[in-house]
Amino acid sequence: MTRMKLAFLLVPALGAALLFGTLNPKQNLPRPAPSGQSIRVLLSYEPGATSFEEKYLFPTLRLLPLGGSVQVSSGPDRESLRPVVTVFADKPLTFTPQNNRLVATFEGLTFALESVVQLKPADPSAPVQYRLPSTARPGPAPEYPGELWLELRSNGLLVVNRVDYQDYLKGVLPSEMPPHFHPEALKAQAVAARTYALVRQQADTYWKQFGADVDDSSSEQVYNQTRRHPATDAAVEATHNQILTFAGRPIQSFFFSTSPGATASIEEVWMDRPPAPYLKGRPQTNPIQVSIESEAEALAFFQNWNPEGFYDAISPFWRWKLHLSREELEALLSRTLPERARLAPQFVQTPEGPLSPEAPGFKLGTLQKITVLKRTTGGYVTALEIQTSSGRYVVQRESHIRSLLRPDKAFTGGADVLLELWQGGPRLNFPNLPSTAFALQEERDERGNLLGLTFWGGGFGHGVGMSQYGALGLARRGYGYRAILEHFYPGTTLTMLNTRNKR
Repeated sequence: MTRMKLAFLLVPALGAALLFGTLNPKQNLPRPAPSGQSIRVLLSYEPGATSFEEKYLFPTLRLLPLGGSVQVSSGPDRESLRPVVTVFADKPLTFTPQNNRLVATFEGLTFALESVVQLKPADPSAPVQYRLPSTARPGPAPEYPGELWLELRSNGLLVVNRVDYQDYLKGVLPSEMPPHFHPEALKAQAVAARTYALVRQQADTYWKQFGADVDDSSSEQVYNQTRRHPATDAAVEATHNQILTFAGRPIQSFFFSTSPGATASIEEVWMDRPPAPYLKGRPQTNPIQVSIESEAEALAFFQNWNPEGFYDAISPFWRWKLHLSREELEALLSRTLPERARLAPQFVQTPEGPLSPEAPGFKLGTLQKITVLKRTTGGYVTALEIQTSSGRYVVQRESHIRSLLRPDKAFTGGADVLLELWQGGPRLNFPNLPSTAFALQEERDERGNLLGLTFWGGGFGHGVGMSQYGALGLARRGYGYRAILEHFYPGTTLTMLNTRNKR
């Protein structure tokens, strides 16, 4: 692999002057201090919930400050805060909505607050960890460094964690990549995650209206869902302030779990986004070449469960199989097709039929055929047609196709739905189709009526950018993290990011 280019340039970002400097690959980086740059993360109350209110609004917030004392400030908005009280560490603190205000309870004392609250260390030299036992997340109560910002909403509390980049990334890495992965794969993930966070912080994201830059779920990067680990902490420190740039700008460093043997170009998977030279579909194989030009070739490709030569074959999702009867598919599509049409009408068309799926009185009818209309040369389906006795319906875009075909008995009715994996045990009632990289095999009776479909598939995730299991496969083949990043984001520059001013 060629050694990555180096750069020196200056760009502004959100009130902090950021300096990109020369990165010497042979330089021993000093033990990193805090990055000097912080990011704001909207925390989820119940990560698996579907509605915004259920997912993000805390009915009551209970927390335990650990480490130093906490200064509690409050006001009608973020610009008008005043100190209210300083509370000691290791004592529970509760915030409850009451009569359109917030009430804090500490050691039997009650404090009336306004709609916005800030919690920060009373002594900057004594950092605080906030343990939150009041989330609906399974497992041990998560802990958050930095500051917490609370905002009263009609049905509960929004909670935002303002945290230093280094601490944020140490919470992201073990949640996004298993700590037992090869150190070079973990370093590649650290650089990709840091770059992704920086770009999202600079962008006008959906989360800005809530006083945040990102959330803590797979909608952005998963944060603090898994406890920190020495191996992932080391990867963050070893790549301190390193990001990827292209033509002088931080890149969109998308990543996902597992490729079936190729990645996909961004404009193929998300047709509403422009192409990017560093996000082009690439084979993830050696010496095999992946170039699928017909549905027969796609079926043969996904029915090949021989892992030899595939970088991602370490993953149990490298190959998978799913069978659904016609009755299960009809039950599933009767729910998910109208749902997709309501949520994203621009990606669900009705070329033939009296009613669009979101219209009142829509009936799916008898399923006759599901056809792949378009796919990438690497195997990812980008347009799917559903033909029934009531009409024809076309669904586009990766996220909508995966949500359309959910292998879950909650949607299909009846018995558990089995997702077979090429290694490891099967998964029951998986929440979404693992990927859109699949081919269809029909089962019909002697009259030609559809009885069911077998989905022969591979991969897990959207397919754009870096494959995490592919990074592991390359690391095991001797690639360093710079070479891994160059492989997945060709033409990019590994750049050192320093801060001149703290936010």
